[in-house]
Amino acid sequence: MKYLLMIPGPVESPDEVIEAFNGQTIAHYGKEFRDLYLETTQRLSKVLGSKTVWSFLMPGSGSTALETIGATFCNSRNCLIINNGHFGDRLYDIATRYSSKVDQVLFEVGQSVNLKTVENQLKKKKYDLIWMVHVDTSVGILNPIKEVASLAKKYDCEFFTDAIASSAIEEIKMDKWGIDGIATSSQKGFSCPAGLGLLTVSERLIKTIKSLPAPKSWYSDLTVWVDYYHDWNDWHPYPVTLPTNTIKALAKSLEILETKGIENRLALHKNVSSKLIKSVRLLGLDTFIPENQIAHGLTAVNTLGKFNAPDFVGFIREKFSIQIGGALDDKMKTVVFRIGHMSEKQCQTRNLVSVISALGVYMKSKNMAVPLDEAISALL
Repeated sequence: MKYLLMIPGPVESPDEVIEAFNGQTIAHYGKEFRDLYLETTQRLSKVLGSKTVWSFLMPGSGSTALETIGATFCNSRNCLIINNGHFGDRLYDIATRYSSKVDQVLFEVGQSVNLKTVENQLKKKKYDLIWMVHVDTSVGILNPIKEVASLAKKYDCEFFTDAIASSAIEEIKMDKWGIDGIATSSQKGFSCPAGLGLLTVSERLIKTIKSLPAPKSWYSDLTVWVDYYHDWNDWHPYPVTLPTNTIKALAKSLEILETKGIENRLALHKNVSSKLIKSVRLLGLDTFIPENQIAHGLTAVNTLGKFNAPDFVGFIREKFSIQIGGALDDKMKTVVFRIGHMSEKQCQTRNLVSVISALGVYMKSKNMAVPLDEAISALL
């Protein structure tokens, strides 16, 4: 059955992207595809605010790119993880697979990152790198990577971020902010089918990558990818077979982004986020995260105990053929559900109205008087 995907990824894709994805499969090598691959990596770097040529399109999920950071840059080094959510836990889990010298600055789930606390930890110990999540979709929080990147520079650390849920949604200026590595994926802000982990690394790190401790893996060892880029650049500048259809879809998505302008896309997400928050509050609910820390590609709604969140998630799926996300943290499962608006299609007014209408109908079925017309008007 076809559901309207209003989850925080994978997302509803534009028709042009689906058309590119559905085309005949082509070979993953040879000049034609090699040129498409390299052009796509350059466009990816540009969207992330970098002039680096070192973007890699890796078969797998966004966690493939995260694993590559862990295997290549965390390996046997002093690492500091900034953690305030489910996906911060994942960074810590990955990093500790590759190094026994990993610390974390741990905040409560959904708590804002206190920069003074981070700096106090940096004063205590010399770290090789800092790693944090930009947007943690488990709670919908937007973390201050610009400010933490500045601290990393002050204390002579490399800085990496998981931007899987923020790329093409939130402002990211890799070169200007001094970010050394960004991991992301194809199926959220880039509005493509899942299947690609995307990794962009600064020129500075590529120049010194051979001096790092040798990783214990092959696939997630970025030096392997760099070697193929140099040695097989004229026809096969990557070490493995690539999902050519997904890369064609990504190429089309980046072309659309470039044509419409990344600033316009970011403005769209901010506008939709603001409208949806207002609509939810008119129904007597709230957001889980304070408004000034809310990510703009999803909204984590707090039911305030008025109804069981998983029950609504099931209701909207069965009665309206719409899929939204439940909570990932056990402590929040009964009171939090998540609405995704990461792609342009998800941001369409009719789709947002469908979700809020279903929410209003559900609340009325539970004998709650709600101003549904007002909530819908807030989206128009």
